[in-house]
Amino acid sequence: CRVDGAPALALAPVATLPEHQGTGAGTAVVRAVLDAARARGERIVLVLGHPSYYPRFGFKPASGYGIRPGFEVPDEAMMALVLHGSDDSAQLPRGTITYPAAFGV
Repeated sequence: CRVDGAPALALAPVATLPEHQGTGAGTAVVRAVLDAARARGERIVLVLGHPSYYPRFGFKPASGYGIRPGFEVPDEAMMALVLHGSDDSAQLPRGTITYPAAFGV
């Protein structure tokens, strides 16, 4: 995805079958993805997801960084994680998130 034209990563929400919830499978997937993003030198990851799940990985409301989706969602559900550099919002792109056409939004 992009934030006002600057590249960013979008993490799709993670889901597991009910019988596998609570086993750490989702946590392992998210950690592996974030580790891979860090290894690639990515700066920021965005996620539209459950506000009680993603903060455990360091995600914070994207609006606090001046980042917003181009559609209506609860503020606490659109989150961002800064991977490299300062957590200072002045160092990050600000503006509207745009997704590739395949996302349908």
